[in-house]
Amino acid sequence: MCVRIGANCGVFFLPKRAPEYNPDEQIWNEVKNNRIGEQPVKNKKDLKARLTSALDSLKQNSQRIISFFHLPDTKYAEGVA
Repeated sequence: MCVRIGANCGVFFLPKRAPEYNPDEQIWNEVKNNRIGEQPVKNKKDLKARLTSALDSLKQNSQRIISFFHLPDTKYAEGVA
C-alpha cells in the first residue's frame, strides 16, 4: 500500500520480515558483499572507517543506487524514488 505525499513522493508500507522489498537493504547488501565483506576488521574504529568509506563511495555512484530500484522486488518504488 502506498500513501502519496506530493507528486513524486510516497510512503510504502512493507510487509514485516521482507527485507528484499526494501531498497535500503540493497545498500547494505552492496557494502557487505561487494565492498568490505571479505576484509578483516581490526577493531570498531577500523570497521567504522571502512563503512564510512564504502558508503561515501557508493553515494558518489548514483547509477548503482538507482539500479536498486530496478530490481524485481523493489521496482514498486521506482517512480517515487
